[in-house]
Amino acid sequence: MNVRRKRFLFYTILAGVFTLFFLFVISALNSSTAPILIEAQAEELIQTPVYAPVPIEVSSLPLDKPEQPLPAQVDTIPTPTPTIQMDIIPTPVQVVAPSPQTPSVTVDTYMPNGVVTPSTSSKVSIPVLNYHSVTIDPGNVVVISPLKLKAQMKYLHDHGYTPITLATFISLIENEDGLTAPDKPVLLTFDDGYVDNVEEAMPILAQYNFPATLFMSPGMVEDPSYLNWEQIKQLQEAGWDIQPHGMTHPHLPKLSAEQQAYEIAEARKLIEEKLGTQADVFCYPYGEYNQTTLKILKDHGLRYAFTIDQGFTTNQQSPYLLKRLFINGEESLKAFINKLPKAN
Repeated sequence: MNVRRKRFLFYTILAGVFTLFFLFVISALNSSTAPILIEAQAEELIQTPVYAPVPIEVSSLPLDKPEQPLPAQVDTIPTPTPTIQMDIIPTPVQVVAPSPQTPSVTVDTYMPNGVVTPSTSSKVSIPVLNYHSVTIDPGNVVVISPLKLKAQMKYLHDHGYTPITLATFISLIENEDGLTAPDKPVLLTFDDGYVDNVEEAMPILAQYNFPATLFMSPGMVEDPSYLNWEQIKQLQEAGWDIQPHGMTHPHLPKLSAEQQAYEIAEARKLIEEKLGTQADVFCYPYGEYNQTTLKILKDHGLRYAFTIDQGFTTNQQSPYLLKRLFINGEESLKAFINKLPKAN
């Protein structure tokens, strides 16, 4: 074999060996990187959440906000962490604005000692008629003419109504055991203490032997338009109960606590000293009061208080918020009759 053929054979063998070595290296590299690629692809599949379409009802959106846009497409939602469950949507919370608080006094507010707690199982209801001046003053609704008052008293008498004393009224409201209520009881009240109460009202009521309750202001007795102590004693002797209406008929909520206490306590004190009777039932001047007034009434042992709120008095009302029926002097006898409870 000549030299040229030997050299060709050598290079051929060398090229073959090199080719085999190269193929071996390439094969080794492929086998080592394949598991890494497979593991990376598997991890990517685990980290990517699967989104299921979640139905959203329009009715579940808050009603006090503008219409909400529909949810974005799935591919626009940011990728959440794997721990979040996408099939749970929190329920929208509707914020309801609180209704304005109205100052109110319940039946348990400032319940004075000695007064029976009203019972809801045995309701007592009594009309309390609210009069003022008895004279002739056309156009003045708080004034009733003697003629109209006489017609009203005659109607009460002829139709079986029984005007009662304040003591009987309280006994009925407190639902005392063994007390028999009279036929269609009614309480007649007169506010302010005008001199015409003794000149006009007293003779009319005396004709039917009707008692009444007068709420008066002792600080007004020197005014000739109002009753003096001698006239008040005449009413008392005629069967009228005399109770406080403030010393000077003030706007109580405009006064300080000390001034209110004076108006209430001093009026009671003078009436009890002058007449020798108990004067523990109050009537709010102008129908006005506040929480301070109610506290003072309790602190000074007042048992009841009348308002100008319209309606029958019941034993389910606060003892310091008893209702009455205002008698409008301009109304007809028919309007008066319609205020009264109907016969059973």
